[in-house]
Parts: sequence; structure tokens; C-alpha cells
Amino acid sequence: MCLLHAVLYCGVIQKENIIVVHVNHCLREQADSDELFVREYCNKNRIEFVAKRVDVNKHAAANGLTVEQAARNLRYDVFFDLIKHGKADVILTAHHALDNAETVLMHLFRGAGLDGLRGMVGGTIVRPFIEIYPEELDEYVNANNIKYVVDSTNFIDDADRNFIRLNVIPLIEQRYRGAVRAVNAFSRECGSVSDYLDGLFDLSCISHDGGAVLIAERALSTALAARYVRHALSEFSLVDITRGQIERVVQLAKMRTGAVVELTGGILAAKEYGYVSLYIPRNKFDGEIPIKMGANFIDGLAVDITADQPLNTGGRHVDLDKLNGAVLRFRRDGDVFTPSGGMRKKLKQFFIDCKIPKRLRDRIPLICRGNEVLVIVGYYVAKDVGITSKTWNSAAHKGAVTPRW
Repeated sequence: MCLLHAVLYCGVIQKENIIVVHVNHCLREQADSDELFVREYCNKNRIEFVAKRVDVNKHAAANGLTVEQAARNLRYDVFFDLIKHGKADVILTAHHALDNAETVLMHLFRGAGLDGLRGMVGGTIVRPFIEIYPEELDEYVNANNIKYVVDSTNFIDDADRNFIRLNVIPLIEQRYRGAVRAVNAFSRECGSVSDYLDGLFDLSCISHDGGAVLIAERALSTALAARYVRHALSEFSLVDITRGQIERVVQLAKMRTGAVVELTGGILAAKEYGYVSLYIPRNKFDGEIPIKMGANFIDGLAVDITADQPLNTGGRHVDLDKLNGAVLRFRRDGDVFTPSGGMRKKLKQFFIDCKIPKRLRDRIPLICRGNEVLVIVGYYVAKDVGITSKTWNSAAHKGAVTPRW
């Protein structure tokens, strides 16, 4: 309410350009009355008002989050949705200097690096009060007779932020007067150092492949290794990644290819060939479909089988007559493959020999007959289904099997 009053009377933003967004977490008995309080104020002052109700408990249970984390995620989803649909340009929040100090301490205790210790950063989110302390805001509220309501859960220390606000900071302030201001000064210094390190960052060390974020192995042997990991993980919108998990990802660069560690949020980190990949695995699809000419669809992927227009597939063309009775599926235990000019071997070993990352192997479509792999779609054609002089000189069909991702 203090922020809304300040925005209305600062003379910089016109009333018609303001949208007040109220996210009802539906967690407290007075949640609906709080929403009504804001709605009535906006109606009285002819301000556009948007209210959204979210199921925090359901989101927390489904994603393995605390209620605090889930509420934050859903709240910002609502905010950014307005920007995504062109209804707003920026988000203004009422976070103040104490909020920033609390954030810095939470990040520090969880094992954050410099980026976490810089506190709340800007971007699309603007925090006009971030350098203003609560006592100064109280003076403004009293001087302008601003009406407001109090969230009763602010006085329950079960959530991390409340625990720090109610217990940790008062105790520290008793011993070290001005500690909160010192924390904020420290966070600004961390921000300056962080910006400097960003100038040394080699963005070519971060790439994308098949839904995964890849970190070049060479980046993980530098003094900025942890920073590269944090940068890569930021693409997954994680809040509570710990220093311990960061270090486990860095250590993967020294481990054998195929080594995997599990991170928060269902993310896996895997050592690959020259990279460490970060990805969320997809459930394996175990069905199969008979192949046909034209488009074949399996678990969201399309495989085109075309005749009379032979294209190069893994160095060989396909004799389509030799695919009769085959099915399209993904890999299974016991699959074998005989490459052109090579010996018959287990498909798993063939993938290893070809340095195909483990995370991709379950999503490569295969054309098979029994446990015999005839085509590794997008990669290789088996020896027995490749074209021969007989294919070209007879009525047999020559063609191609190509993926359409």
C-alpha cells in the first residue's frame, strides 16, 4: 500500500498506466479479506486491479518445494505472465533494505556464491524501496495516513525468511549495531565484483543441445568454474541450489564419462564427451508402431520415410523393401546393431563407441525387427538394409529415413 501510494503521487507514472496485481495464495483465513481490502481501494481510486488465486500447497507437493518457495514461484508466474502478454512493461515490488539483507543472509547460509550475495537484483523487476529501511517507510505511512493490513504469518518463524527476520537479525543487531546496513553495503560490493567477473565470462562455454544446457569441460577447470555452473543452472529457474551441489557438478569434469549426479528440482548433471550437461530427464516411452510410408509419429517425434528420393542417412541409403514388417520404437535391453563394414554388437556399446551422450540414447528413434536394429534414425543404417547394386537396378525401393524433430 505504501508503494502504491508513492507511485500514485510521485508524478512520474500516470494512473491509467498502473495495474495493481494481487496474488491470493489461499493459505490464510483472512486471505480473501486482504484481497477485498486492495480491491476496494483500487475501485475507489479508479485503478486497474487484477486478482489471481493460486494453489500453493498443490504446487509445492507436485514439485518438491517448500510452501514459501512455491508461493514465490506462482506469484512471479502471475507477474511475468502480464509482461508476456503485453499488458505490462515492468514489475514494481515493495521490497526494502531489510528484505535485501534477509535475502543475502539466506543465500549465505545456503552456500551461495557472489551472485547470491549481491542480494535482490533488478532487470524487469524494479524495487524502488530497496535502499529504504522499514523505519523510514513507517514514517512515510504515518505522515500520509496510509491504510494497510498486516499478514499474520509474518510473525510465525517457520519459513526461512521469517526465522531470520524474527530471530537472527535482532540477535545480531544487539551485538553489532548497524549490522543490517553493513550486510547491504557488502551486497553492493559483491554486485560490483560480480559485474566485473561477468566481463571475464566466456559465453561460448555454455551451449544447448536436445533440451540440455552444456558446460564445456575446459570452463570447469578455471577459477570461474562455479560461476559457469550457476549460469547454466539459472536457465532452470532454480532458487535453492546449494554450494555443495555446485561443487558436485564441478567435480563431474574430473570423473569418467557417463557419471551422473542428481540436483534439486529433478535436474541431472552428467559427464559427457568434453562437456557436463544439465537436463531434466523425460520418462522413457516403451511403445512401438508399425512403420509406414510418409510421416511416422512416436512420443512427440516425427520420422519421415520417403521413397524414390534417396537421401544420405549416416553415410548410407536405405533399401525400403528390407524394412517390411519393422517397427518404430526406442531402445530396449538386448538390442543389437550391425554397422556397415563393422561387426555385430550390442546397441549400448555402439552408442558408447560413437560417443552419443547417455541422455540422448532413449530419445533416438529406432527401426527394428525383433531385437535387431535396422536404422538408428538420424545416425546410421544397418549393413543388411543398405542399398546394393541390386537395389538400383531392380524395382526395389530406394529411399531415406529421416527425423523431423
